[in-house]
Amino acid sequence: MAKPIKRGTRASHKVNSVSAFLKYIEREKQDEEARGNKADFIFRGQSIDKPLLPKLARPPLHHDLQNREKLVFEEFKRTSLGLTDLTPESEWDFLALAQHHGLPTRLLDWTYGALAAVWFAVENGGKDHDGNPQNAVVWLLKTQKNDFIEREKQPNVGPLDNHKTRIYRPRAVTRRIVAQGGLFTVHMFQVTKSKFIPLDENNAYRDRLVKFSIEARFCEKIKAELDGCGVNRASLFPDLDGLCGHLAWRYFK
Repeated sequence: MAKPIKRGTRASHKVNSVSAFLKYIEREKQDEEARGNKADFIFRGQSIDKPLLPKLARPPLHHDLQNREKLVFEEFKRTSLGLTDLTPESEWDFLALAQHHGLPTRLLDWTYGALAAVWFAVENGGKDHDGNPQNAVVWLLKTQKNDFIEREKQPNVGPLDNHKTRIYRPRAVTRRIVAQGGLFTVHMFQVTKSKFIPLDENNAYRDRLVKFSIEARFCEKIKAELDGCGVNRASLFPDLDGLCGHLAWRYFK
């Protein structure tokens, strides 16, 4: 069962199995709906415990970050079309595509799938790049309706214009976004401090976050449980890279 830890106003739990994690999610969803909030939960899995910051905002930070962000985004829009079969219809599409292919952006990946988030957390088997034990974490955000960007009502608002952190549901610009139930938090740049604000320090969101810690010794066990539920690299990355990665894990590890 999930073991709660008291840590300020944010709930935190240790889990050692898929079933314990899902039981907590079910109870929390029932409680939230009883309060009148029927908005979806979203999830993020991390192989290491680090602040909820987009790639663009992680150290080392560059001088004049806002200007660099605009320059690299304009260059991506100018040079990317010949390298993809997709036809982005808006700047939001371009930014989602750039995020998908590893460009540092102000987007942070989340998923509607609780088990997908757990898989991303335990993907490395509870080890860092040097093979040392590393605890994983899963974040849950209890969303509210007004957290989401409604592009139909704000068609002229671009992705670099947001004055507060919001949630963006992208079009299906890649198969992976569909398979992973992907969406993003679009982080606000605080001009007075010349930095992006981590979601876990954002007053609008921090008290609606729940953190799950997974000890390194349980990661491989949980990864095998997820595979039994049909959640693995092949299902989350529906291409040849995903299939081969899954087969290598299944038959050799």
